[in-house]
Amino acid sequence: MNYLSKNIRYIRTLKGLTQEQFADDLKVSRSRISSYEENRAKPSIRFLIELSSYCKISMELLVKEKLNKLEL
Repeated sequence: MNYLSKNIRYIRTLKGLTQEQFADDLKVSRSRISSYEENRAKPSIRFLIELSSYCKISMELLVKEKLNKLEL
């Protein structure tokens, strides 16, 4: 199962950021973050690499694991 959209939202809320703040940090638009969180669009590999680096977790965890069940 793909948990990516829920994980993106979880990471953002865990850091206490708005979509706008999160988008600024990752150098994308707020609407792009919204699309990812609502599973209306799939992020590019480049975005996943940036997000993985930003969060200091592997891309595999971002895509395959339900992060709210893990201790980050």
